[in-house]
Amino acid sequence: MPKSTALLDGFSFVPSDGLPVVTLDKQKRFYLNAGLRSFIGVEAYNRIAIAYDPVNNALAIVKPEAGIAAADGSYYTVDKRHYISARRFLQRYPIDLADAPIFFEYATASEDGTTFIFRLKA
Repeated sequence: MPKSTALLDGFSFVPSDGLPVVTLDKQKRFYLNAGLRSFIGVEAYNRIAIAYDPVNNALAIVKPEAGIAAADGSYYTVDKRHYISARRFLQRYPIDLADAPIFFEYATASEDGTTFIFRLKA
């Protein structure tokens, strides 16, 4: 057994703050945190599609390379501060922002790395 493993007996690892998270804020914007941007390979001015499953409270981020024919108007441009407008999303899915910010945490991804699912943090 390596020495470092023996030293860590009884310890639990704590996840870093760099976990991939999508935040929905009171200003009706999605924010893509640094961990998410690095993980999925999205930068300012990139385009992504957003899909939502209201039954499972799951948000999908789909990159254009996925080749999925998203509905017209579902592609968003990530602004220079890494925000995306959520106004149309909130018109369609009236989520109460009283307790905002609301966090969607990474759940899974497609094997080709073009589609990412985030679930509402309980």
